Amino acid sequence: MAEKRILIVHPYDKTTSFLDRIKNHLQTIFENDVHYFSVKPNDESHNQCLERISTHLSSGLIIFLGHGRSDKLYGSKADEYSAFVSADAVAEFPEKYYYNDNFINEANVEIFSGKKVFCLACNSNDKIANYALDKEVKSFLGFGDIPTSPEELIDDGIENVSKNIVKSMKTELIYIIKRSLVNGIAKNFTFEQLQNLIDFIINQRISDILINQKEFKDRYTLTDYLYFLKKDIKIKGNKKLKLIE
Repeated sequence: MAEKRILIVHPYDKTTSFLDRIKNHLQTIFENDVHYFSVKPNDESHNQCLERISTHLSSGLIIFLGHGRSDKLYGSKADEYSAFVSADAVAEFPEKYYYNDNFINEANVEIFSGKKVFCLACNSNDKIANYALDKEVKSFLGFGDIPTSPEELIDDGIENVSKNIVKSMKTELIYIIKRSLVNGIAKNFTFEQLQNLIDFIINQRISDILINQKEFKDRYTLTDYLYFLKKDIKIKGNKKLKLIE
């Protein structure tokens, strides 16, 4: 059996469980060409995932779904993790309170060497992308800030955050990424063409929200974030490479 060309990596974290809809859609469309690695809240699963990434087809595509910051990608976070749990409790129940906030970083980013990566994680357009480029990643598409929780919006200075704006941001993100990846892969797009497609779909969504959803009081906040979602996408490496060869 031929090796699967699409590897989806999704560290477990209940705050990113909504991203399962991207994985489910890609698996439905491309069926046997997708390998899904759900990274569990333990060290063994993280190490196995790193090994799986390092051996993935250089002609294929790696899709990372999860949290990140400018210099690293986060791993799994157990449901009961808390910064206030004692070290003794963590030692006794390591998986119950597990949290790996330093999964892929400058020290091990060479696993992306010779690979093509689509990284849906906050601020993955910054240092982590440059680290990957230094280790000879073929192509790496990263994003800027992607707030999808009330806490993140409040940190951004948004007052009176409603449930509707959080729900809408998740819904729009899922729609944009699902449609872009499915069409980009099916039509054998390059990374540059994929970015252009994301831009086009976001522009469509912004126009629709502003023109047809005038009853939605948070529409300007939503469209501002969609604009920056588009604006902050960066591709490091070769933009002309096909997503899958």
